[in-house]
Formats: sequence, structure tokens, C-alpha cells
Amino acid sequence: MVKCDDCGAKNDKEAKFCKDCGSKLEGEKTKDSPEPIISFKGRNGRIELYKDVVRLDRGTAMGFLLQGLKGKKDIYFHNITSIQIKKPGFAVGYLQFSIPGGNESRRGAFDALHDENTITFIGKDNYEKALKIKEYIEKKIKSKSSGTLSSADEIEKLHSLMEKGVISKKEFEAKKKQILDL
Repeated sequence: MVKCDDCGAKNDKEAKFCKDCGSKLEGEKTKDSPEPIISFKGRNGRIELYKDVVRLDRGTAMGFLLQGLKGKKDIYFHNITSIQIKKPGFAVGYLQFSIPGGNESRRGAFDALHDENTITFIGKDNYEKALKIKEYIEKKIKSKSSGTLSSADEIEKLHSLMEKGVISKKEFEAKKKQILDL
């Protein structure tokens, strides 16, 4: 038996996560299976945060009832267009990921139970974990996008190089058309 450091529950020694609170249990780590940074069990499945992907796992009893046999879904950070979080209160809380072409529910917590890109949860601890997941992903997305130049910035930089004689007008025009997809 392994005792959970967070809630004190006793778990099987092979368990990776606490059966009661969903926290990661300390144990041997294998090189071929990376451990999630944050993980918790929600009402309609488990969520696991990795370095560049969030995994939604419907392998729980409630996940099966609400989502069917959907299994695991990996959503890479670069595909996430927005993240919505709702604090649990009268209804369940949820963490919802919007992706291009996604069909997210827009009718609140009750409809979120059936949304394939949403994990619902109860409790302050899970809300805090959900907030950490949201903040981690947003920070990663922001750091990746802040290093890229806008089209106007790229053209301005190329124009400066042309004025300095580093590139020709023909090279500038060709690059400009490429940037503007003309």
C-alpha cells in the first residue's frame, strides 16, 4: 500500500495516482513513460498535463457513461485557441479547451459534461489544479508566440535590409509576396 501525501488515502503499490484525490503518487519513474506535471480525476475523466500536451482520459466510470468509449485524447498546446475555466459552486466546475474546428459546448456546466474537450470537477483542490493547468498552458503558448514576428514586422525588417544593400529589390519583392501569400 502507498499512502497519498495530499489526502492520506491508501492506494495499491502499483497505482500512479491516488484513487481518492487524483494526485500523483511518488514511486519509480520509467524513462519510456513521462510523468505528468499535474494530474487529477474529474467527474467525466482524468486530465494530465505534460510538457507540450494535455491529455483527457475518459477511462473512468463516469467518463464512460458520459463520453462512451472515447479513450484518451491528446491536445497539443499549439492547437489550443482558448481555455475557459469555471469555478465549482452550485454546479460542477469545468476546464474547457477550444481548438480549431472544435464544437465546444456553450451552454454552461451541465452541457460541459458531454463536451469532448472539457473536464468537469468538484472541490477546491481540483479547481486549484485546473487553474495551474490553465496558467501553465497559457504561459507556454505566450512564450512561443512572443518570439514570432508579424507580417508587417518581417516586411519592415526586409525593407531595412534592402535599403542597406544587403538584399536586392527583386529579393525584397519576392520575399514580401511570400510573406503576404500572394
